[in-house]
Amino acid sequence: MPAMQPEHVNRLGILGRSVAMIVHEAMQPMASVVTRGQAALRWMRQDTPDTAAAIASLERMVSDAQRAAAVLAELRSLASPPSVAARPRERLPLNGLLRDTVRWFDEELRRQQVRLQVDLPPDDVCVTADRTALRQVFLNLLLNALEAMADCPADARAVSVTLAVMDGSAEVAIVDAGCGIAPDAADTLFRAFYTTKRDGMGMGLAICHRIVTTHGGSIHAESQPGGGARFVVRLPLASTPSDPHHDPDAPQAAS
Repeated sequence: MPAMQPEHVNRLGILGRSVAMIVHEAMQPMASVVTRGQAALRWMRQDTPDTAAAIASLERMVSDAQRAAAVLAELRSLASPPSVAARPRERLPLNGLLRDTVRWFDEELRRQQVRLQVDLPPDDVCVTADRTALRQVFLNLLLNALEAMADCPADARAVSVTLAVMDGSAEVAIVDAGCGIAPDAADTLFRAFYTTKRDGMGMGLAICHRIVTTHGGSIHAESQPGGGARFVVRLPLASTPSDPHHDPDAPQAAS
């Protein structure tokens, strides 16, 4: 049997790693679909069915399935040429998006005894964005924050989410009380297949980076002086409706 050429072996290795990566990244939201579906069944099988709780579980189950679809779409985008057309975008208040995203983690925050602080301005801070894609960014960052504190004492687990307007941009900061970021990891953290997790595939932050930069923004991470990590996402503010150049129906080009 003839030996395979080195380049063929390399392609097979990349293919195998890509398949494993896709399975890993989609597994978490799909596992949540199963968990929430089981919860909905339990609520409905009670002697007195709790339809409100069941509906809440079903709504989150649909959101988790949409999240899994978004993961697969973004993974496909990583291998697509830059000319691929962007998905439709809308004028999106980050305040509401962050509130909804944090709400998805209610059960997990209680289970892990994580203290949560959310600091959002009273007025809407709007960007022009793909809602599903940006939600994926903040879900990934919050999930990373929780995973970073898995080995911390319960009384030390804390996450903060803040939104502010800085120099004409919307700035979202997510801070955890985990082990922080190694100095030599800062420059490679957002590269595909780079990970510091024992069972990680290194795609979550690469997807975040692609989404944010496609929206004309930036994302960076830094260690906190007292411990933990701080991830900062900066996005251009949306044009105001009073702006003479504002056209809410105009397609938004990818950066």
